[in-house]
Amino acid sequence: MLIKKKDIRIIKKELRENGVNVEEIKSRATKMKKAVLICGPTCTGKTSMALNLAKILETDIISLDSMQVFRGMDIGTDKYNTEKLGIKQYMVDIFEPDHRVSVVEFRKLCRYLIDSTFFGKEKIPIMAGGSGLYIRAVIDDLDFVSDNNTGQNFVFRNNLEEEIKKNGIQNVYQRLEEVDPEYAGKIGKSDVRRIIRAIEVYEITGMPFSSFQNKWTERKSIYNCTMIGLIKDKRNIEKCIINRVDNMLEKGLIGEVRKLIENGYGGCNSLVKAVGYKEVIEYLSKDEKAEIEYLKTRMINNTKKLAKKQRTWFKADPRINWISVDNCDNMLSSIIKALKILWSDL
Repeated sequence: MLIKKKDIRIIKKELRENGVNVEEIKSRATKMKKAVLICGPTCTGKTSMALNLAKILETDIISLDSMQVFRGMDIGTDKYNTEKLGIKQYMVDIFEPDHRVSVVEFRKLCRYLIDSTFFGKEKIPIMAGGSGLYIRAVIDDLDFVSDNNTGQNFVFRNNLEEEIKKNGIQNVYQRLEEVDPEYAGKIGKSDVRRIIRAIEVYEITGMPFSSFQNKWTERKSIYNCTMIGLIKDKRNIEKCIINRVDNMLEKGLIGEVRKLIENGYGGCNSLVKAVGYKEVIEYLSKDEKAEIEYLKTRMINNTKKLAKKQRTWFKADPRINWISVDNCDNMLSSIIKALKILWSDL
């Protein structure tokens, strides 16, 4: 996974021949407070790319994976022990699986790291992940609305629900038309969940829900960020997914999930919603006749769906510079392409 010193010499030599100087990249990127993001669908080698860039640029990495933050969820989230490589990886193993980490909390922690641990020490933050929502939360200028189910919010929501049960949705929808006609025109007049949520947001913030939605289309980063996406041909991704599922099961994913269940985490959102874990939980809930091949098929198919969803999410972002790892003869050529992209962005 991690390239050797001789490989770094080869990379630097080829880059020099193309007018790119690695030392100058480090100097300029540090002065400009440049951040680097490696993103893309699962099984495209994002962590490997991030680690190798960190090695060359003498820095560390931040995981923007929404599941790697949980302790004990190692095999199913494909964690790497980067310490033995001499590279620190942040945002890994910081919560127990029953902690409900919100996007806002995740963002706050990552931005603190970027500003203090990286920019504050004149280091280039290299971020890697496939969780599109969490990536945008960290790097982009987006507003998020509290979704607490406690206190005043809970009472307000319950009152609206009771009003709808007694008198129907019409009056509540008319209220939404008054405070947020733009959003009211986008949703159905009987869409209870969205109507309640939009009115609740207005009551909490004093701003129409549509104003928060509009910000999502702007794609404006708060950082000077170079975004690099890794992509593979569909057939190659599918082969990689099959191999990864086989490896996870061989490494003991079933035992890992069984231990998490024994420790009381079987019903946590972090497990029941995570691809790999939810399938094993279902498998363990069946009798001893449950087929391991059925488990593998479920894991493979759901990971394919996840990869497709990630690809669609990232392809919608015009800021991403794409590298087709199918067209790279080896890891060195893809690293060289990534450094050239970074150089052109300085």
